[in-house]
Amino acid sequence: MTKKIILNIVFIVLALMILGGCSDVKESDIGVEKDNPLLNYFEESNPDNKVIKCAYEDIDNNNTKDLVVIYSVSKDKNKMKIVIDNNGKYEFTDAVDAPRENQTIKFKNIDDKDQIEVIVSGSKNGAVGYAIFRVIDMKVINLFGQDMEDCC
Repeated sequence: MTKKIILNIVFIVLALMILGGCSDVKESDIGVEKDNPLLNYFEESNPDNKVIKCAYEDIDNNNTKDLVVIYSVSKDKNKMKIVIDNNGKYEFTDAVDAPRENQTIKFKNIDDKDQIEVIVSGSKNGAVGYAIFRVIDMKVINLFGQDMEDCC
């Protein structure tokens, strides 16, 4: 009888460990590791907003990586901010509208200048759009896009 109880306890503990491990995998689906300092700064500064997708790259060409964050502000509205790392001092850009579904974030130095551009795409109810952004004076500037207003 005690062997059966011990075996059941071991089975339950193993099952809980496996299920707990699955939730960690789901966390990393946002694009960066959960312990990323810029992500932690964003979450501490915006506790009411759920992070949906993010990407990590040196956007402003100062040899420190910055974090693009797409997050939920309400049931049917997403926004995007960029956390700029100025050598350990974190600052937020302004917020811009972001796609509701199927978000992707890519980086490209389109014009071979110092800053790289952020390409965001996604959809909303089947409408697909994208935009190319650059950060200028801590503002996210839409350089070019197509149908982004339909997917935000």
